[in-house]
Amino acid sequence: MRDDQAPEVAAPGQAEVLGDTWLLATKLRVPRRRSLVHRPRLVRLLDEVADHTLTLLVAPPGWGKTSLLSDWCHAGDGRAVAWLSLDREEGDPHRFWHYVVAALRTVVPGLGEQALQALGTRQALTEAVLPSLINELVTVDEPVVLVLDDYHVVTNTEVHDAVAYLLRRAAPGLRLVVATRSDPPLPTGRLRAAGELVEIRAAELAFTGAEAGELLNRELALDLGEEDVARLGRRTEGWAAGLYLAGLSMQGRDDRAASVAAFAGTDRYVLDYLGPELLAGQPEDLRRFLTQTSILSRMTPDLCAAVTGRADSAAVLTHLERTNGFLVALDDRQEWFRYHRLFGDLLRHELGLAEPERIPDLHRRAARWLRESGDVPEAIEHFLAGGDGDGAAELVLAHWTPYFNAGHLRTVERWLEMLPSERVERDAGLCLARTWVLLDQGRLDVASAWVMRAEQAATGPDTARDAALARAVHRFKIGDVGACHAAARRVLELGSGDGFGDTVARCILGVGLFWRGDAVAAVRTLTEAVRSARGADNQLAEIYALGYLAVAHLHAGALTEGRRVADVAMAKVVEPAVSEHFVAALPHTAHAALLSASGQLDRAEPAADRAVGLARRGAGRLEIGLALAHQAQIRIALGQDGTAALDDARQVVQGCPDPGWLPERLAGLRRSLRAAAPRPVAGDGTSSLSEREAALLPLLAGTLSLREIGAVLHVSVNTVKTHSRVLYRKLDVTSRDDAVHRARQLGLL
Repeated sequence: MRDDQAPEVAAPGQAEVLGDTWLLATKLRVPRRRSLVHRPRLVRLLDEVADHTLTLLVAPPGWGKTSLLSDWCHAGDGRAVAWLSLDREEGDPHRFWHYVVAALRTVVPGLGEQALQALGTRQALTEAVLPSLINELVTVDEPVVLVLDDYHVVTNTEVHDAVAYLLRRAAPGLRLVVATRSDPPLPTGRLRAAGELVEIRAAELAFTGAEAGELLNRELALDLGEEDVARLGRRTEGWAAGLYLAGLSMQGRDDRAASVAAFAGTDRYVLDYLGPELLAGQPEDLRRFLTQTSILSRMTPDLCAAVTGRADSAAVLTHLERTNGFLVALDDRQEWFRYHRLFGDLLRHELGLAEPERIPDLHRRAARWLRESGDVPEAIEHFLAGGDGDGAAELVLAHWTPYFNAGHLRTVERWLEMLPSERVERDAGLCLARTWVLLDQGRLDVASAWVMRAEQAATGPDTARDAALARAVHRFKIGDVGACHAAARRVLELGSGDGFGDTVARCILGVGLFWRGDAVAAVRTLTEAVRSARGADNQLAEIYALGYLAVAHLHAGALTEGRRVADVAMAKVVEPAVSEHFVAALPHTAHAALLSASGQLDRAEPAADRAVGLARRGAGRLEIGLALAHQAQIRIALGQDGTAALDDARQVVQGCPDPGWLPERLAGLRRSLRAAAPRPVAGDGTSSLSEREAALLPLLAGTLSLREIGAVLHVSVNTVKTHSRVLYRKLDVTSRDDAVHRARQLGLL
């Protein structure tokens, strides 16, 4: 009957290990069956889940959504139900899908391993995470029901879009049940039209007269007459929580008919009337305990003792759990509890009236206990609620990096947004946290201002080095070759720092040398970056450096070494954890360049297309431009129109302060495009091609220089020139481009 029965969290440090230690087991358990009135008519509606893609329970708080779902789950019938109780922390897409996989694993052990790996590298949800999860669900023998309770707390559009994607492509064995206070932005119209949607709303959840009578008279023993039950039913419009609150307020009263007549059933009247009525009959010490602990979203005896100063908190909670229907146990051991949300609202309202001056201190007490217990997110929120911005900032500084590296980008962003802006701006570490969030989001212009703030706020060598590293990464991402090179050198001059900083600095330094045209020096530095990445066990950085190293070898004329390094990089990007990450763009770019150079253009084209797609997921502007340049070059060599790729690349270059040699490369490709205009076909002259000339022709169609072609054929450059002149004469052309074009017309390539 009562809504909001879902457990939220377990004790800090005591969560079950479900793949990640921060996952809380209580969020994945079906709440205990506590409905006071069994409602078979609604359970039958839920039994239609098996035949519909989506079942939606939509109603305001207190209408019994969670209780009904709990009843249905505990009814059994052999169904496999994966349960997830949501809270606002699941607005972070990474956190949300981690919990979804964990919930599904409670009924299908081992499910979603590839999805978890993709989440670990922050890959695109609809391109890497969800497809692998859906494919695994197709193989599950028995239908699985996924319940998402309190879905209204999710406000992130990325989460909604991903759930919509799951619904559009849902495996036949997956059924989704969503309980929410408002209609979610999901494709309900399409599902409704297709007959794939079950809807249970307030009208269906409203208590009938018989159900209201059972609650008020059998369970609460009020002995109300039929007319009084009907009157309360009308006043509350069947709202389960309103009926229950009204019934509790009438217990112990002699004139219950008068109480029924005075009761008003809207939310406002419930708060104004039932709050004082319920609390007025409580002893003063218990009333103070209730109001003071109302600041807690969840409570355990030790936390309550820290907030209230009462040593008997455990006994008080036990008493409340037995006698007060508004205290909900969150675990089977009954160590953690929370107040019914509506009751909590009433208590906080009363606290604001009775002891407003105590509220900041109560929050600070809670924050200190939670900090010591290791619950960082809640401690931060209580420090802020208590007006202790410094305490919250210290926790953010100490913990934002592991949360960020674990993919909880939105969580870190929300912390920074909650902190006083002036506190963030004067702290170099917090400025850097803001910078990395913005860089990851691709908001490069805004990130620049925060790098500057970090530099200005730096107070020691560590923060100065960290700021310089962020500056180097930012300058490269916007395509400022000279500045990123200088910034990377400054990082290394300031000291290597940790393994991550050293690796990133060497990567950026090598990349800067590459784009400045010094391929030989780039090879040396990128080799060091690969070594540093391996020492730091940084797989993404290793793949990134290997990709650049392969391309640098090609530009330095070391074709064999470039192919060797590219093969190493390509062997690594097939792993699920990195295959869809933008760092894989460089190995694919090198692979495409090598295929093109050896004349294997049909294989080179899809490799180049793949490189462009990966680069657009978060690579720097120059890396996107390089991938587009190779795509255009291969299309031109194939006799296709490379204009679109060149136009895209030119637009990228125009936004770069210092794009290195890329503009010159694009200009050369533009000239090649013009030179590839159709020419008349003369006699074929092909029957007289020698074996050496036939071997030379596909290499001329690639991107190797004549000297590099000689190395491939094991002849001198002069011999290559001699064979080329003979080949041109036989094809009746005068240039390399014309020879390639003529060969395509004749079907030789």
